Amino acid sequence: MKKLSFLILTVFILISSSCKKDEPNPNTGTEGSMSGMVKLYDEAQTPLPKDGMIVSIYGSNPLISDTTDASGKYHFDNVKYGTYSLIFTKPSYGIFILNNISHQTEHTQISIIPSLGQRSTTKVLSNTTKDSLGSVFISVSTVPAATPDTAKYIRIFFSTSDMVSYEDFKSYTNVLISNSDPIEYRLNPHKLEDMGFTSGETVWFKSYGDSYYSNFHIEPLKGKHIFPNLNLNSAAASSFIVP
Repeated sequence: MKKLSFLILTVFILISSSCKKDEPNPNTGTEGSMSGMVKLYDEAQTPLPKDGMIVSIYGSNPLISDTTDASGKYHFDNVKYGTYSLIFTKPSYGIFILNNISHQTEHTQISIIPSLGQRSTTKVLSNTTKDSLGSVFISVSTVPAATPDTAKYIRIFFSTSDMVSYEDFKSYTNVLISNSDPIEYRLNPHKLEDMGFTSGETVWFKSYGDSYYSNFHIEPLKGKHIFPNLNLNSAAASSFIVP
C-alpha cells in the first residue's frame, strides 16, 4: 500500500511540474526575422559588386523586400513563420528564385548563398553535326567566338519536335564551357538513351549562349524549368538520327 501511495504521489508531482505556466516557451512566437547573402558575377566568373540586388519574398502581400548592401547581405523583419521562396532581381541579371526556405524561429539565417550571373551576350551562329564511331558530335559556333583566353558558355536543348526550344524540350545539357571555336559536344548511345531517345529516332536540338552562373531555377507554382540568362539570339534548330 505504501508503494502504491508513493507511486501516485510521484506521478502527481511530475504532472504538476510539467504544467507550470510561469516558464516561457521559446517556440510560442509566430514571426521573426530572416537574413541572407548573395554573390554576383558577370556572365563568366568575374566577381562584381554585390549591392543593389532586390530580394523579395515571393507572393508576399504587401511585398516584403530588401536591397543587398555592399557585402551582398539582405534582411527581413516581422516575417510570419512558414516556408518561402525568395526572388532575386537586378538590371542585367536574369531573375532567380530560391525555393523551400523554412522560417520557424525568431531569426532564420539562410545558409544557401546563391552565386548569380549576368545574362549571356554570346550568340549562337551555327549548329552542325557529324557521326563518328557510333557517336554524334555537335559543333556550335558562337559570336564572340571562344578563345584560349576567353571561355564561352552554351546550353543545348533536345526534342523529337522541330519546334525544340528552351521552353519546349525533352532533355537539356548543363552549361557547356569551351575555350575553342567551335564548341564540341559528344553524344554516345548510352547518353542518348539516358536522355530518353532510341536508336533510329530523329532528334532536334537548339543551342543558346548561357552564363557560367546561369541562375537556373524551378518556378515554385507550376514547377517550370527557368533558364533566365540565355541569349535568345540563336541559330535555327538542327537534327540528327540516333545511331
